[in-house]
Amino acid sequence: MLVETQATSPLNPSWSEPTESLRIQKSPPGVYNNIKLAYFLAWYDVRHRYARSVIGPFWITLQTAIFAGCIGFVFSAISNVSVPDFLPYFAVSFVMWNFLSGATNNATTTLLGAGGFIKDRGLPAYVFYVQCFFRHLLFLAHNILVPIILFIFLGGATFLGLVMAIPGLIIFMAVTLCLSLVAGTLATRYRDVQPLVESFMNLAFLASPIMWKPHVVAGRDYLLHYNPVVHLLAIWREPLLNDAMPWDSFIVSLGLLAILALLSWFALTRLRNAAFWI
Repeated sequence: MLVETQATSPLNPSWSEPTESLRIQKSPPGVYNNIKLAYFLAWYDVRHRYARSVIGPFWITLQTAIFAGCIGFVFSAISNVSVPDFLPYFAVSFVMWNFLSGATNNATTTLLGAGGFIKDRGLPAYVFYVQCFFRHLLFLAHNILVPIILFIFLGGATFLGLVMAIPGLIIFMAVTLCLSLVAGTLATRYRDVQPLVESFMNLAFLASPIMWKPHVVAGRDYLLHYNPVVHLLAIWREPLLNDAMPWDSFIVSLGLLAILALLSWFALTRLRNAAFWI
């Protein structure tokens, strides 16, 4: 437990030797303590990124609002949907997709910048994947303000729909964590995986109903049925916007989560060798 410190970072080298102004009692190792460390690192990273800024992390919210507004007006006309109907749909879809794609893409390079902590300090590699997940969770907490404001002023969501969407949101976030862990482990071990993951995420964004509504591909339903991203979006978006539970998408999403959870467990066992991959 840190009693008094003059350092600004939890991993500052000056922490290694006690001084008159620095006394450390080592916490017992364990998953819980590592997760707390990952959250603190993510929080520090976000604060440091927007240091000396007037509005701080709310630049994230402003950028999302500008992008959602511009694209929403354009694609509402392309999709032949009214702006009040399309704008909240696009905003909430885009914000959640940014969370998934951002966490996954960043996970592919996160260990490359943490090699010193893993080699010199013996920190488990998975701490930095969890840090990446928490960092994007903090980004999500700022970005989600945009669709909330749109729902308040334009409507489109109810309290019942919000409650019904909670199980789907939990599954969505669990899939994001597992996917980022698997993709990050593969990309660290095999460097060619990183551009493949990035290309796949870009393709999935365009091929999924985020900037367009499902009725645009009417008559070609196979483009929706065989796209796992569609089901991951549907398990929380349909309850939120339409007060309907897409049970078939729940089954597909739970199956995908089970597969990714098994792959994540295998990845965790292989991460013991991460120090040799960096």
